[in-house]
Amino acid sequence: MNVPGLKARRRALQCAVALLFVVVPLLNVSGWHFLSGNLFSFSVGPLPLADPLASGQVWAASGALTASMLAGAGLPLLLALVLGPVFCSWLCPYGLFSELVFRFRAKASPMNGIDKAAQRGAKKAAARPLYFKICLVCAAFAFIVFCSPAPWLNQLSMPGWYSSALQHAALHEDVLWGAGIVIAVLALEVLSGRRLWCHYVCPQSVPLCLAGMILPGRVRVRFTAKACLGRNCDRACAAACSLGLNPRATGAARNPLCTNCGDCLAACRERGRALNFGSGR
Repeated sequence: MNVPGLKARRRALQCAVALLFVVVPLLNVSGWHFLSGNLFSFSVGPLPLADPLASGQVWAASGALTASMLAGAGLPLLLALVLGPVFCSWLCPYGLFSELVFRFRAKASPMNGIDKAAQRGAKKAAARPLYFKICLVCAAFAFIVFCSPAPWLNQLSMPGWYSSALQHAALHEDVLWGAGIVIAVLALEVLSGRRLWCHYVCPQSVPLCLAGMILPGRVRVRFTAKACLGRNCDRACAAACSLGLNPRATGAARNPLCTNCGDCLAACRERGRALNFGSGR
């Protein structure tokens, strides 16, 4: 696969989505509603789009499952089924901010953002953050069913806070306090030098990652060992991954949290092109 300009195209799409949620609330206030909503629930004309996790919480609280809920949640899951959790790296506004903060911090300490456990490519180390997030989601769903119908996991959604804060600002002409939450979490990531929220906390990525694990032939980063030049390649491609994953891992050690951002492909381009997008296990 030819990868020049891949990151520029990804950045352009990320910026366009971030800007979209600045513009849409302003258009809605002016009476134009073809596009409306936020990153919990968004509509394009008659087509509903919904965060699968938010829809799941509504279903857990009410027991009702409507056709619009299935359609709204199904489209993002279908995308993840074929392409993996690309929402996180190509569309999520908070993902954009988190990456930029990580790169800024990495310039001061280049190896800070690299997860040593991920570099070893161990199977358990690769899946551990996802296991933690699955436990978090299951606990929240149990709480919703037995204790409270409120969608508690929405409180951990940074893209949701970003888009709803802008929506609130346009409709009520003041800033939702959730904007401060986004800034505070980004400040924490600056101090840590790691993308803590996306890697270890964000519950919205759980259904997308699980959907991406179902289809063996989905698009994923593939490593061709015979094409690898072998000199500092492991360090270079690991340094390119803002989530600290090991792009050279294969089989069971491949990390389910990989978002197919393509940054490791760009890093490998001058080192044998051993990394590429492909289908299959």
